[in-house]
Amino acid sequence: MAGRWRVMPAQLAIGVSIVVISAVLAFGASRFPAEMGFVIMPAYVYPYAVAAFLGVVGLLMCYQALTGGFRNLADDHETTQAQPGGKAGATWVTAGLVGVALLITYIGFVLAASLLFACSARGFGSRSPLRDLAIGIALTLPIYWLFTAGLGVSLPPLINAWI
Repeated sequence: MAGRWRVMPAQLAIGVSIVVISAVLAFGASRFPAEMGFVIMPAYVYPYAVAAFLGVVGLLMCYQALTGGFRNLADDHETTQAQPGGKAGATWVTAGLVGVALLITYIGFVLAASLLFACSARGFGSRSPLRDLAIGIALTLPIYWLFTAGLGVSLPPLINAWI
């Protein structure tokens, strides 16, 4: 039993962070008005579902971090420099997420989501930022139109007035 509890602090921090994110999402969902939503379910159902899923995943990650570390990870000697990811990859993805949070109201949904796509692609090893940005725009434009025109969901404008 003594060998069972081998704590991996960095991995525990990741799990705890995901649990905190799920709590923030649940709090945000609790602020949705009950009358706002679609025909079948109120609008707060979807963020609650995502929050619950993230909470379960975060708790499972915490459990694994407390009992020897995440399972099925490659050992350091198995990874090579040619493989994407690692700390630099995580930094790029995190920068994309922070960028979206900070810029979405200024540059609109399409450009902010495209920036996230380009940063995530860079984090996974892509070396073509302009191509990634173009692909991001091609992916997010139909999503924007579907949500705004098809579902009536209000997203930050396609192009803000100052652009």
